[in-house]
Amino acid sequence: MKKKLLVWCLMLFLLIWGLNLELKAQQQEPPRYLDFDKIAIVGHIYNENQQPLAGIKVEIRLAYNKQQKKPEIMGTADFSPEVWPYLVQTIGTNYFAWAESDKEGLFRLTGVPNPGAYFLEVRHSEDYFQIKVPVVIHKTGAKEFEADIILRARKSSTQPVSKEALEEIAEAKKAFQSKNMDEAIKHFQKALEIEPEFAEAHYNLGILLRQKGNVDEAVKHFIKAIQSQENYKLALFALGETLHVEKKYSRSNPYLIKYLEVSESEESEKIAQAFYLVGMNYLNLKLAKKAIPNFSKAIELNSKINPNTYILLANSYVIIRDGKNAIKNYRKFVELYPDAPNIQQVKTILEKLESMYPQEEKKK
Repeated sequence: MKKKLLVWCLMLFLLIWGLNLELKAQQQEPPRYLDFDKIAIVGHIYNENQQPLAGIKVEIRLAYNKQQKKPEIMGTADFSPEVWPYLVQTIGTNYFAWAESDKEGLFRLTGVPNPGAYFLEVRHSEDYFQIKVPVVIHKTGAKEFEADIILRARKSSTQPVSKEALEEIAEAKKAFQSKNMDEAIKHFQKALEIEPEFAEAHYNLGILLRQKGNVDEAVKHFIKAIQSQENYKLALFALGETLHVEKKYSRSNPYLIKYLEVSESEESEKIAQAFYLVGMNYLNLKLAKKAIPNFSKAIELNSKINPNTYILLANSYVIIRDGKNAIKNYRKFVELYPDAPNIQQVKTILEKLESMYPQEEKKK
């Protein structure tokens, strides 16, 4: 009897021990995206008058901030944080699927791999403004998620351009290629006499006038280009950049921010530069908290955009008394640019900060 009892006790012990091992394994192994059923996103695309729009390309991307290691949009607190790294590894934060609306405005995106936070985006329509619609899909067991999109029509850019005005533009470009700036300016001015609302002529004339040192007149033409053609990206950037150089920081930022809005989801050195200039404007306006995310975004888009970006970002953190992040960015500058002319000055500041925040010195 005692032997049987001993055997039963041993079997019970082994069973409990096995269950504990399995429970620990489950706790250590995060849920993977493949464990979920795929979900389709279905919706319609309408204009502001609720009329269906055909042939509109809709894209979807994961709404995930790699730096903060969390979703970019609210409403995702109930999602297990362990899932997100697997999603990022699998589909990344770039666009991974797209669909085109039919004559009824209907679109269908299939194969969303996991409940979570996403963005639906329309980026490539000439007649409608770009839009980004946040979508939070919860684990409900549903096979479809409905999401309609309303697009706002772009303002009519310019009046029809006459043949004569186009001929003047062609002559202006020839003169510019021949490095005859004065002749190019004359042809652009003639084009505007014929077509006063010709946005391209205003922009190009502004560029030439700025090169000639006539900044005030250049600014006027950049403004007229934007007035003639809403969301004219080249003119928005040029105007914001020119006003920044002229130290008119509060006037510069609205144009640069607008440029970034209409260039959303694109990637280029100019976009990184725009974030850098916005950060500079905010810093000069003594708004360090607003400068920080713009410097950070500039570095994210182009880590070598400008060596001083790291210093300006660090300085901004110093202003708001965030020693940890200030030290981090000063160190990054020293690491990337050991031969910079101002390296010794930065090292002196860094040593001073490290003495003030010894806990950060230990992490070095």
